[in-house]
Amino acid sequence: MKKVIALLLSMVCAAGTMVSCSKADDGFDGILTHNYNYDLSEYIDLAEYKGLSAEGYRYEVTDEMVEEQILATRSFYSRLTDVERGAQIGDTVYIDYVGTIDGAEFEGGSETDCELTLGTGTFPDEFEDAILGATAETELSVDFTFPDPYLTAPEYSGMDVHFDIHVHTVCEQELPEYNEDFVRGYLGYDSIADFEAGLRQLLADRYQNMYYQYVNAQVWNTVYENTTVKKFPEDEIRKQYDEVVEAEKYYAGMQGINFADYIGVNYQMTEDEYYAFVQEEVEKRIKREMICYAIARAENITLTEEEYKKRATEYALDYYGLDSLEAFETVYSHGSICQMLMFDKVHEVIVDYAEITYLND
Repeated sequence: MKKVIALLLSMVCAAGTMVSCSKADDGFDGILTHNYNYDLSEYIDLAEYKGLSAEGYRYEVTDEMVEEQILATRSFYSRLTDVERGAQIGDTVYIDYVGTIDGAEFEGGSETDCELTLGTGTFPDEFEDAILGATAETELSVDFTFPDPYLTAPEYSGMDVHFDIHVHTVCEQELPEYNEDFVRGYLGYDSIADFEAGLRQLLADRYQNMYYQYVNAQVWNTVYENTTVKKFPEDEIRKQYDEVVEAEKYYAGMQGINFADYIGVNYQMTEDEYYAFVQEEVEKRIKREMICYAIARAENITLTEEEYKKRATEYALDYYGLDSLEAFETVYSHGSICQMLMFDKVHEVIVDYAEITYLND
């Protein structure tokens, strides 16, 4: 499945957020007919969504990637012992690090008490190389350039970065032997061959997901920005606005807090600013919904019961940490889940239509 998580945060019900979900259960076939069941061309001029230009990266699962994952798996089951010597490949170090680009810290570039096994490729080679030979309680710094492309964080591809690193401890790993007994006893596979095939599929799925997320962000933004809203459906605006405001008032009442004070604490806004904010967010959400429904109808996108079970189960397990589809359906209505999944399919169609320039060709 091409896991493009389409508008997930704006479509799900979440307490204390600026979103709300209808509890109407529209079923598999009712999504397109029961929601926005009128001529959307009266409300929007839908932008072109076919053949949009986007940049992407080709990917290939290599033997080296598989070996790195095997080492990471063995390391997970290893035993650690503190050592006084300098760090070597295969050792686990506990570090703090702060990363900066042009002197400013960047998102995801800093961590405290990070556990890093050297040689697993968890961090760029230059980062790990700087730690090699370091002993406990060592201060380090390193400058290098992120790879281009940098699939882990494409937005930083080719950028110069500086890291300050503090090494707390260096630990030697006692790795379990990699054999049939290990993959059967610890990993639940019948053989090494089955385990390595599973690793290849896992890596392929991971890189495909990253690719689709990267391309999707580009093409969806183009469609959204170039679609013009002629007018908003007033009934939808009123319904969704009221749902959000009434939910927040309910939460304020449950806490015994005056609504104006509740808004001030949770949103750092006045009541009037909050109401204006809700109006703006609801209009953005309805614009997204109208675009998705217009494309879904134009492309005759449907959702079968089999697709629903497969996709919704993946949502429940992979993105919500729930243990079953049934648990997912106790939190969100069937109709809300169907809408989320249909919107995923809309985004996948837009990505599939895109004209991709591969930056690593």
